[in-house]
Amino acid sequence: MSTYPSTSAASGPVSPSTCPASSKPGTPSPTTRTCAWPCSGPTACRGHGKACTSRLAWFDHWLKGADTGILEGPAIRYWLPGAEEWRTADSWPPPATHTALALNADGSLTADERPGALSYATDGADAMPAQLSWTSDPLPEDIEMVGHPELRLTATSGATDTAWILLLQDVGPDGTATDVTQGWLRAGMRHVDEGASETGRPVLPARAWIPIRVGEPVDYRIPLVANARLFQRGHRIRLILTSDDTREDFQPMLLFSHAPVGIEGVNTIHSSSRLLLPILAGGSGDRSGTPKEPPA
Repeated sequence: MSTYPSTSAASGPVSPSTCPASSKPGTPSPTTRTCAWPCSGPTACRGHGKACTSRLAWFDHWLKGADTGILEGPAIRYWLPGAEEWRTADSWPPPATHTALALNADGSLTADERPGALSYATDGADAMPAQLSWTSDPLPEDIEMVGHPELRLTATSGATDTAWILLLQDVGPDGTATDVTQGWLRAGMRHVDEGASETGRPVLPARAWIPIRVGEPVDYRIPLVANARLFQRGHRIRLILTSDDTREDFQPMLLFSHAPVGIEGVNTIHSSSRLLLPILAGGSGDRSGTPKEPPA
């Protein structure tokens, strides 16, 4: 995501006479150029290919002292995949309520817990799966997730250490899955500074390795990378969990993988685990009025 929109501009400087008078901030011009601020003055519609004109306005303001108007309006502008448009907010992340979804034993992801547990083998041995997934029912309405997701995991392990690797997906009505964000934690580095943490943002100092109590339920707080996503009506939310993202059947979203912990065992995930998603009330992210053009 970016706090500045990516817009296309005509090649080379543009004079006020060649910039249509109808062009307003964020309004596509008839010549397919997009102006990020009024088309007049020395900073009007500077052409740098796909360079973001709003970024240029920001640099002109701070480096040249130019009055580009870039500081007017809300401080934050972010791209909302799913809606395919820009939104604005006064702070990041915008105020949201974390909705808790239970990781149920039947593989469902619901607000109400269905008690039980699911297990997998960290090496995929013993005819056990090497990963688990939980999927919600089709959503009855659009929901906007913006901010810091977190998994409150309760798990039992047969080894003194393991890795928790998460992938959050948006699943369309046709079954197509789109990766949204990821999270990861080495179990032995699970200590949380609760005094410095808040919902969605656990602070993990990772200064000391603490072995897992084998065969006993242990609680974890696992952050997922902050993100924004409109999950559309009829889509499903899916969470995938594994301990090894170097396997051929698991494609890491961020295109890098983690060195395996190297300790084989069976992990059991309890239904008391909760996926916490930051949801905006009533889709309260403000439309920015900028073009529907994704970040470069």
